[in-house]
Amino acid sequence: MLLAEDGHHAAMTTEDSTAPRPKRKLPWWAWGAGAAGTALFIVALIWGPWWIEGHHLKDKNGDLVSSAGIIVTGFRTTLIAIAAGAFTGLGLWYTHKSHQHTERLYGHSQEQFAHARQKDREQAELTREGQVTGRYVEAIKLLSSGDLTQRLGGIYSLERIMKDSVRDRGTVIEVLSAFIRNESRADEGAPPPRPESVQTALTVLGRREVRPGDPELDLQFAHLRGLNLTGGDWSGANFRGADLAGAWFLGANLGGARLQHAILKDAWLTLTVCTEAIFDDADLAGATLTGATGVEEEQLLTAWIGPTTVLPSEFARLQTIGERIGQYGQRHTRSG
Repeated sequence: MLLAEDGHHAAMTTEDSTAPRPKRKLPWWAWGAGAAGTALFIVALIWGPWWIEGHHLKDKNGDLVSSAGIIVTGFRTTLIAIAAGAFTGLGLWYTHKSHQHTERLYGHSQEQFAHARQKDREQAELTREGQVTGRYVEAIKLLSSGDLTQRLGGIYSLERIMKDSVRDRGTVIEVLSAFIRNESRADEGAPPPRPESVQTALTVLGRREVRPGDPELDLQFAHLRGLNLTGGDWSGANFRGADLAGAWFLGANLGGARLQHAILKDAWLTLTVCTEAIFDDADLAGATLTGATGVEEEQLLTAWIGPTTVLPSEFARLQTIGERIGQYGQRHTRSG
């Protein structure tokens, strides 16, 4: 608390030292000098012609010449003009100084206003982050609930946070990915579960807006048999070793996805984007790839394709593909 007060005091001291000071009143000697100057001007105005032009005002007999009035008037006019010019210059100088002072005051007020706005923004950001943190904590509590409705509420709350908070976006993606992996696991010998919450989490991740810097969707070894991933953006996702038998990927984006050793038996990959997807040792027996784009021959030759695999028409008659299908039959025979 003392440190905060000291910092606040230091900030105020700094601001005070940089703030333009109010104009000072003229000192007494300035008023005295002004009065003396005025008196000298009056004396010069009255007696100056006689002191300076006196030899022109009188003749040899000491009488005023006929042009004396003109000479006196001209001298006084000149003196008044000089004084007027001096006062005008002084007025311009004073106006310039006043303008500079006004500009400094305006600049300082603008700085204070900008500083206040920055503080307001920082405070608003802190408040918003605090609210997001509270929402995140509450969503995690719901996600771990044994009640399905509460789990679904937690998933949708995390989706909202993922959209609202750039800072927490990556964390939410990782949390939902971990939730899917953990919730879809099955005990050995038991059928894999298909909880509604896993499907909902998949739907949320699949429809997210993919942005640069997003973490990888880590769904390795997840049991997603028969689940619906239709239309989702799974580009770059890691499905290594995942059980995706009978899963629906209609129109989905699997560009760059890693599907090594994944089980894709009877999966629906119709109209799926498969550009640079990795199918090494993936089981595609019975899978349907009709209309899939970005499929390369090399991808299919590294996967396990069988007689029931429905391939895009351009690959159906290739000799290398036929040989690979034969290898699947031999593998199946040996394993049987």
